[in-house]
Parts: sequence; C-alpha cells; structure tokens
Amino acid sequence: MTRHRRRAAIAVAPLAALLAVTSCSSSSDDAEDSASSTEVTYPSVEFTAPGEGIGLGEEDQEITGEIPEPLHVGEITPIGADQILGIEGGFGKLEMTVNALDPATGEVTTRITVGPGIWDPVVHGFVGETASDPAIVAAEVWRPRGSRGAADFVVSTYSGNLLEPKEAVLPDVARVHSREGSNAVTSDGKYFVSWDDGLYGIRVVDLEAGKESGAIRIVGCGPFTWLVGYDLYSVCEDTRELLHVTIGEDGVPTEVGREKVLPEDFVSARKTTFAEEAKKALLVSENGDVFVFDFSVGLPTETVAPIGNAGDPSGRFSENVINADATRLAVTYTDTIVHPDSARGGSVAKIVVFDAANLAPIRTLTLADIGIESFSSMAYSVDGTTFYVLGDGAEVDGESPQKLVGFDAATGAQVSSVDIAGAVNPITGLITPEVME
Repeated sequence: MTRHRRRAAIAVAPLAALLAVTSCSSSSDDAEDSASSTEVTYPSVEFTAPGEGIGLGEEDQEITGEIPEPLHVGEITPIGADQILGIEGGFGKLEMTVNALDPATGEVTTRITVGPGIWDPVVHGFVGETASDPAIVAAEVWRPRGSRGAADFVVSTYSGNLLEPKEAVLPDVARVHSREGSNAVTSDGKYFVSWDDGLYGIRVVDLEAGKESGAIRIVGCGPFTWLVGYDLYSVCEDTRELLHVTIGEDGVPTEVGREKVLPEDFVSARKTTFAEEAKKALLVSENGDVFVFDFSVGLPTETVAPIGNAGDPSGRFSENVINADATRLAVTYTDTIVHPDSARGGSVAKIVVFDAANLAPIRTLTLADIGIESFSSMAYSVDGTTFYVLGDGAEVDGESPQKLVGFDAATGAQVSSVDIAGAVNPITGLITPEVME
C-alpha cells in the first residue's frame, strides 16, 4: 500500500460525488453575494479492510456501479530485520518513496511515500512485527506551491494503512537540519530529536503527543545528534569540545556537560553515521582525519585522537558509513582530487572497507569488482554483518538495471548480487532500518 497524499483519506470517485457546493441564501439582503459565493468541501469516505471477493493491487474486483465506489485499504507489510531501505527521488522532489528491499531477491515488499527534507531525506525506518508498528518516521516539508508560498513542517509516523499517518506539526520557525546524522529517534520511539537551523540548537518532538516537547539553543555546536538512550552527544568545532545533552522524561533537552577532548587541528564534517549496537559515532573530517567516538560509557574525558586519515592520492574521499558493532567502516573515493562537496567533485570510482579500530584497509572495491557501471549508495545490514552497495548495472537493450550487491563485512568477500525489481523510479539512497527497544 503506497500513500500518495498527506491529508485525510479521499476516495477516488466522480467529482460530482465528492464536491459539496453550498450557497449562502439565508435572506434577500445577501442574495447578490450568495450568487457568486460558494464553499467547496472534500468529505472523507469510509474505507474497510479487504475481504473475500475484494481485490487489491493487480487483482480485479466486481464493479457494482455504487457511487461513491467502496474504498478498500490493505495494511503495510512490516520491515524485516534482514531488509534494507531504498529511497526513490532526491533534492527538489515534492515527494519521495521509501522501499523496503529484500536483498535476497531484489523485490520491493513495502512502499511508503513521504515528504522531502530541506536538503537530504529525513527518514528513519524501523524493523517491525505487525502492520501497526511504526515503519517510518520522517521530518517533511510540504509545499503547496513548490518553492513558493507557505510550507508545512511536520514529523510524520507511518504505519497501518498509511492513509492516516500521525503528524506532529512543527512551529513555523522550525528548520530541521536534514544532513545525515543530524537527527535521530530515541530507541523507545517516543521522541524525534533534531538539530534545528531555525533555532540554532536542539528541538525535540513528542511523537505520541504529536507536538514539540522542548528545545534548547546552543550556538556554536552541532549539528550531530548521536543518541544513547536519552543522552545526546555532539561536537563544538570552534572550542574543540564534545557536548552532552540529556532529554528528560518530559522531552525537554538540557545541556549537562562539555569536555575539550578534540585535537587542536580538529575540523568537523557535513555528515556522520552511528554504530547503534556499539554506541560509537563515525566522523570523517573535511581534512580526512577519521574519528570513532565511543559514547557507550558517557562523555569522553580523555583526548580523542583520530584512528587514521582517509586521504588517498588517487582521488577525494566522499561518503562514509560504519556498521552496527563498530568493527568495520567504508569510505568512497571519487575519480578526482576536487572536493566532493563541489558541483564538479567527480564520480565515485572505488570503495575501501577498513577496520574501524585502526583504519587498516580490509578490501578495495572498484566498480568492476562490484559489477556496476556507476555508484548510487551504500549501507550496512541491521546486524552489521553485510555491506550493501547500490549502483547501475551494464546497459541491456537501452536500460540499466539497478543492482544491489552484498559483501561480507568482516572479509569484504561478495555474498550476493540482485537486480532491483518493483521500484517505480531509480533508487538514489540506501538506509539501514533501526531496531526499536
């Protein structure tokens, strides 16, 4: 079941059946106004779960002539612990689709359409057991006029039949920082926590109550939100500090500590990733220094040194990701020394898998090694044992299939390769589902 609209469910029915047009004719005094004044409403139509004789998807059902036509809605298939998520679309899109992919077959088992973030998608997927479990939490920007006019900023939870997602409407001044690693959901699924560009600080949203629960302005720090329970950690680049903020049971954030443990030549980055199981954060700084911050026992108090430098004379380092137990990390390299944040930053030419303890290279994967013509995205499996790469395969009859290739995280040996089947548009990014406690 794919959700195509953010507001209340509207059945697909003849226009005359859906539009209620009323005129104001209470007296002769306003008869002239009523002649040109109408009010149009779009009533919701009741829907039921499919049963015997009712078809969904590719199945046909009898057309009875009943107006409005009965609306039957199925429930989503929960995201599995062995699946990976793929996002269709990119910057500038008014909507994006999140696909749950089966890495063994390449099939799409669940499709959920969400709104875009300001830059990158702000999407968190969760492993579920039933259709009613939260499947996707997304911070969205809905623009009725594209880039013009007013916009709604919301955090939505998708589950069940997808026609009625639970929305938390953010204040008009809210601007969720949408780079990877700058927002997170607490492990119990209660709060969405984000660095906010409108606040210059941390904004917390109570997902159950459907509203903001608290915020704190912290200028000069961020934008990362590494969460361990209700403890949030981030960086303060100028002061060379690591920051500690707690989220109270009431959802109110409070700064509780800072430690100046970063090297004097430390520079931050635009994106970061987090090892959920090990409670460690990966940051590949803009000068190539690779940091693996350990927050498993709280805020570090000793100087944190980089485990190495990702620099490579063959090209510029670009994207990076770490697995769940923080034993392996991967870095992509472009085919030019121009910085990848530049519009002319080149294309990804290879991926190097490293030991996350000392940055010792485990395996270098060229595009030929992977079996793709171009690189799209990469991510580790939920348990961190498999490393997935997404890219375009060789062109056949004018079309290039998207391939999802799996590698053993420990050794770098290939373990799987499938063509994606069921995506409507090309998938541009992979996301690892999260496990909710």
